[in-house]
Amino acid sequence: MNKPLISLVTVCFNAENLIADTLQSAINQTYKNIELVIVDGNSMDNTLNVVKRFENHIGTLISESDNGIYDAMNKGIKAAKGDWVYFLNAGDSLINNHILDDVFNQELPSDCLFIYGKVQTLNEPTGVDYLAGNKVTFSDFYSKYPICHQATFTHKEAFKTFGFYDTNYKLAADTEWFARLFKYNSNQTLFINKTIAHYDIQGATYVKRMQGYREYLSFGFKHFPFFVSVKNVLFYPLLWLKVKLIRLLSNHPVFVAYRKIKFKSSQV
Repeated sequence: MNKPLISLVTVCFNAENLIADTLQSAINQTYKNIELVIVDGNSMDNTLNVVKRFENHIGTLISESDNGIYDAMNKGIKAAKGDWVYFLNAGDSLINNHILDDVFNQELPSDCLFIYGKVQTLNEPTGVDYLAGNKVTFSDFYSKYPICHQATFTHKEAFKTFGFYDTNYKLAADTEWFARLFKYNSNQTLFINKTIAHYDIQGATYVKRMQGYREYLSFGFKHFPFFVSVKNVLFYPLLWLKVKLIRLLSNHPVFVAYRKIKFKSSQV
């Protein structure tokens, strides 16, 4: 079986305390037909010195200022030489040492452009970590962010067909791109029932949840039926209240118990 080259793209900025574990997660893979692409945002700490420890495994290293994470991710896509691109950004890690083998040592549909699976959450504020990810249809994007980029492998041809991440969106460009793909070409996507990576749930999108939702509302008017977009706008005050309550109650025993029941079937 032909083993495709996989480009593991790592975007980082001032990540000296995170980058080593992330890159070690990559080079520990039993699947060896990989290249590491590092896109550093001109870090001012010790990040590059840590990265240099892995220079024998790095295909491309870019270190320059960028216009945010999605601009850096676009640079990584353009630099990638692989058939498939996976984003293993600073702080992320693959779930185990053989997950790439598990995904790519199987017969994939010849026209497949996008593979997605599950992620294991980390740092859930309530302490109730769980598995997230299911088979998706376009309508699933109407009310949520149904896919984490840490669970996805994208064929380079998909970026040629659907373009790169829209850097006008600072927090939700990946979800906008996924929605674009599923709207126009969901038949070339493949869900696999495997956990791909650890996902730190308290990343930038969590911290700036409402800013991310405003971006979601914006691209909704581009991609969703009009009535869906209007409904989401009307829902905004309720979501704001929900976010406030979750953050207020995240350590309350009753709320923690509720979360355990809610995620009982997918807890890790």
